[in-house]
Amino acid sequence: MGSKCRIVVYAPSESSAAEACGAAFERIGRLNDVLSDYSPVSEASRVMADQPGVWHPVSDDLADAIGKSLAVSKATGGAFDATVAPLTSLWRSAKRTLEMPPPETIESARARSGYRLLELDDNRVRFPHAGMGLDFGGIGKGIAADEALAVLAEAGLTRALIDFGGDLRIGDPPPGEQPGGWLVSVRDGLSESRTVRLVNAAVATSGDTERSLTISGVTYSHVLDPRSGFGVERRVGATVIADEGWLADALASAACVVGPEGVADLRDRYPGTEIMVSVGGMERSP
Repeated sequence: MGSKCRIVVYAPSESSAAEACGAAFERIGRLNDVLSDYSPVSEASRVMADQPGVWHPVSDDLADAIGKSLAVSKATGGAFDATVAPLTSLWRSAKRTLEMPPPETIESARARSGYRLLELDDNRVRFPHAGMGLDFGGIGKGIAADEALAVLAEAGLTRALIDFGGDLRIGDPPPGEQPGGWLVSVRDGLSESRTVRLVNAAVATSGDTERSLTISGVTYSHVLDPRSGFGVERRVGATVIADEGWLADALASAACVVGPEGVADLRDRYPGTEIMVSVGGMERSP
């Protein structure tokens, strides 16, 4: 998934830790084989290469990822959208060439994107246009971290922390830390970090602090606004604390798109989550 993953776990023996962590990494690998848009042989890539307009069977893992993605897309008005793969591909090329994609090419990609175009019925999916694609970059790490933590729990190892490229999935607290939990450094978007103690939670951060593209003096974040087809054009960072990794991951992307002006609505739609957004290095979230 383009990121390093580290697992910290408390176990009765080194062998039991190694076995459980090995199984967790295998689960992550299987999900990568399902969700990756970089691999032409992943399930997501193969199903979107099939004939449009007809129902296609998909695995439980792919159906689950699509279902979660569609739910967040609807709740955020498309600020998060996993169907942006045609646009993602254009902007990846632009990053290599440092040239703006032609307007007609962007419009063509937008016409093949949009969560309303994708239909999911249990373990079947249908899409209307050829050339559509799925990009789970904004939710895949969260899904994988949730599943890896579940594998560890099945092995009886619930005291664990998964660091997936800076996104965290946290289980039961380390021994002797109850009820405080894991001590985690959290950045409020682009502003200074603070430390919190968390138990059975997830933390995800998104923004342009490390990855962006500048063309003709305009800087575009790697976070795409699915509604416009362009990268977000302001320095923005978002951090989300939620109960599950997939939700924290997706909402962090959505929060970057809606910015401080729209974060109150996200909080209303997802009570119990903590959503922090900064623009230009200044904390501006309500």
